[in-house]
Amino acid sequence: MQQCLIYRQRGIIRWNIYNFTNILIVDNYNTKIQSAQQKVTHPQALDFINTFLLHRDINREYFLLVHEEKYDAHLVNNEKTQSDSPRKNLTHQIDTTRDYINGLLAGELYFGRQKEYDDLQKPETLSKDQLINKLDESTLWLIKILQQKNIDQIVVKVPWSVKSIPALQMIWGLNNHEILHTGWNLAYMDFLGIPRFQKLKAMWG
Repeated sequence: MQQCLIYRQRGIIRWNIYNFTNILIVDNYNTKIQSAQQKVTHPQALDFINTFLLHRDINREYFLLVHEEKYDAHLVNNEKTQSDSPRKNLTHQIDTTRDYINGLLAGELYFGRQKEYDDLQKPETLSKDQLINKLDESTLWLIKILQQKNIDQIVVKVPWSVKSIPALQMIWGLNNHEILHTGWNLAYMDFLGIPRFQKLKAMWG
């Protein structure tokens, strides 16, 4: 896995990734995920991971099915509105996962950090495989963080509550976010002519 450096600057947590290689996690994703899952020992953390991965894998398969030349397609594109493209949606799922990881590590969940993630500043310069690699990487880092023995003792300040809440409660917001994107991706599947695949049908009919 690539090295991850997290450090404080101007009172916030920044994420930078170094030693990027062209060896894609995409090639052995399932093996790496299963190996990481086996090291999660807290029952609540494991319940979250098992549920979250059902939804993450659906969205991941969607992004794999979208042809690269369609990554910049817009469901709505007129003088008033331009909807987010698959590329922008995928980038958003990456940065939101990182936001939650940073929340777990820093004790405060803060959204909108994409401008702080140096490697996501120009997603249009990244290939489909590179973006999916970054999604996979964020999934693996999330699982790694949830391997902590004291995960049930961590509390996190969140935007929707005056009081800090347990990390194992906070993290379910990411699962809800993943489901939200499944609905958005369904609309794009119809737009791009991508048929419903088995994982999607098994979960949503």
